[in-house]
Order: sequence, then C-alpha cells, then structure tokens
Amino acid sequence: AGGAAGGPWRAARDHGKNLDLWTGPGRPAATDRCAAPVSPRAFAAEPAEGALMSGKMLTLTIDGRTVSVPPGATIWEAARLLGIDIPVLCHEPRMEPVGVCRLCVVDVGERTLAASCVRLCEDGMNVVSQSAEIEHHRRMLTLLLLSEQPESSAREATTGDDALYALARRQGIDEIPFPDGARGHPRGRDDSSPVIAVDHQACILCDRCIRGCNELQHNHVITRSGKGYRARIAFDLDVPMGSSSCVACGECAAVCPTGALTHKALQHWRREWAGGEE
Repeated sequence: AGGAAGGPWRAARDHGKNLDLWTGPGRPAATDRCAAPVSPRAFAAEPAEGALMSGKMLTLTIDGRTVSVPPGATIWEAARLLGIDIPVLCHEPRMEPVGVCRLCVVDVGERTLAASCVRLCEDGMNVVSQSAEIEHHRRMLTLLLLSEQPESSAREATTGDDALYALARRQGIDEIPFPDGARGHPRGRDDSSPVIAVDHQACILCDRCIRGCNELQHNHVITRSGKGYRARIAFDLDVPMGSSSCVACGECAAVCPTGALTHKALQHWRREWAGGEE
C-alpha cells in the first residue's frame, strides 16, 4: 500500500490488515501528541500545609539527573521539567490524571512499575524512566492497542496527529503479531451527530473525552457503557450522540488521542443541517 502512494509509508500487517503509520505526500505532518507541555496542575495542587510557605521542595533523581519540585507534583511533571519525554495517551495536562493507559510507567524501585502521571514525587526518590523492561512494556501495550484499531485513522488522515500512531512510529513498529480485533468483533460507528464522527473501533478507552466533557466543559454528556470487550464510551443514557444532550462544543474531539472522535467536514455538516440539501 505504501509503495503505491509513493511516500514514506510503513504498514503494520496482520492477516491482510494494513495500518498506515506514516503520513504521505500532501498530508499534514504528524505531531507527537505524547509529548505534552509541562502542566501547571502540580504547582496548583494542594501541598502539605505550610510546605510552600516555608520554601520546602522535594528533591528526586530521574535517570541520574536531579530535580526539585513542590509537593503535589507527579513524576511525569518532574520529568518534563528535565526535558525527559515519558509517553502518555490518557493524560492531558489540563485534566486530572487517571493512569488508565499505563504507557507512562517508570521504575521507582518497587515490586511493580508505577504510572508516572499519577504517582506523586517523594523526597529522595530514585526514578528510572527508560530501561529494557520499561520499553518492552510500552511496546507490548502499543501493539495490543494497535491490534484493535481500524485499518486507517480518521484523525491521521485529516489533522495528522493521531497520538497512538505517533507512538507506534516512535517505537519503530512495523508488524502487529496479534489477530485483527477490528475484524472479529467490530465495535461499530456512530454518525448521528452532524458535526462529530464517532468510531468506537478506534477508541482506546482512555477517558479523555469523558474528562474533557465533564471537567473542562461541565456538560456531563459522555460516560462509559458495557463491560470487558464490550465497554465503550456512551452519551447520556447510551443513546446515539446526535440524539443526546451534546451541545457540539467539540472538546471531546479536541482531546481524543486517536480517530475515535473527529470533526466532520464542513460540507457534511451543511448537508446534515439542511436535511440533505445544500
């Protein structure tokens, strides 16, 4: 598929499934949405009583480099201050972290790896953000997420900023060794909204759309429905998006890291509102 397009394409193949992980000629360059800016959340978080008034700071080491942060800062935020890029899919600096995707895990010397977006810094902590074990963990999670994706990403095809695809490129993934989940039990689409397209197959259940709707816009329209493999985002009492109380603010599509929620083309929007007539 890549050769025919004449561009620097790399496909991930599995039983005939091709995922276009590289942007081609005429399409916008992909941006690495895994690399979010430093969040002010840590510095707005409530510190221990009197900690900031007394000038108390926490000092820790990340990958052999020392950094001082105020109480309430997470490891992910401390790493960003050092310019250390820890990948994330579920985290967005404007919202409270939830540690859902587990791609940001680091080694803090405990029995299990810790999600850096939710783990608070401790004085004297020694953190390792890159190792063979950690990279294997992140690569495996990325492969599992990709195995459920549709063959093409609506976000990558339009704005070129699909964060999951950017992560796959960053890890040099060119094959997916798992069955194609999109073929076995497709989750379907919801095109009922005149302005936002919903592709449940591309959803990675990171909850960014839910938090964006609730925490940023305070609309409280999006939630989760179902269990296990059938779990998916839902609108109101699990009705189509176009029939829900959604006000079409677009926040969910703006914070979505994949092609699960994307803005529809203006021409399509005009036809929908005109009842099929231009």
